[in-house]
Amino acid sequence: MTARKKKAPLKKPVTQKKPAAKKHAPAKAKKSPSLSLLKFPRPSLVSQLAGGGERLNPRVQAALDKSEIAEVLANFARSIDRIDENLLRSILHHDATLDLGPGVFQGTGSDYVRWVMGVVQGIRSSHHLIGTIRIELEGDTALVESYFQAHIRIEKPIGREDVFLGGRNLDRFERRPSGAAGVWKIVHRKPILDWARTEAASDIFYHQNPDALWSARTKTDASYHMAQFPGTQTGGKLPAFLGRHYESKSVKF
Repeated sequence: MTARKKKAPLKKPVTQKKPAAKKHAPAKAKKSPSLSLLKFPRPSLVSQLAGGGERLNPRVQAALDKSEIAEVLANFARSIDRIDENLLRSILHHDATLDLGPGVFQGTGSDYVRWVMGVVQGIRSSHHLIGTIRIELEGDTALVESYFQAHIRIEKPIGREDVFLGGRNLDRFERRPSGAAGVWKIVHRKPILDWARTEAASDIFYHQNPDALWSARTKTDASYHMAQFPGTQTGGKLPAFLGRHYESKSVKF
């Protein structure tokens, strides 16, 4: 008998293990340099409307010019009523001249500021109202006629007097430097009076309403502190006077 050959055991196929993928550390995100908007100059309204370099439509430019001129007129009145010397100087070109008449004042803008600051220090109060404004634009020049009414309270040995004036300010404005980037200021002013009236002061309303809010002729006036008025920018804090009740007789005439 022939011996049977033993079958060799089947070898399991060797499976090669794939090398484990190397774990890469997550790439660190590059920090982009922090940009602060405050580092860049804020574009002016003119440049925003012009789209950066392009000239504005002439009608739009004229509207901007007239708006800036009207603001100068308002600041002139404010500077006198609040005795704000810096504001007054800011709206006059360095070579400005003013003509109020040979017996009143004629001279440079710098001399006018010194003169008028002395005048307003000698009166109790003043109130200027700017009315109709007519503006003729011609490039970087503007001829402006603005109607005004003014009330001036004067202290005299015989008592207080109220002076009422009505007239027109005739101004030559110039925009310097030339072009849309320039600033409008007064280069010459000639006030013309249309009427005037002086009468004895009557302070009945003042004495009957001492708690009314009266103006101040310096920077203590409430108009310089409007940023502190109640609102979202002040944390939404409500005024302490809310909830009070008043009768119609709280104001006396």
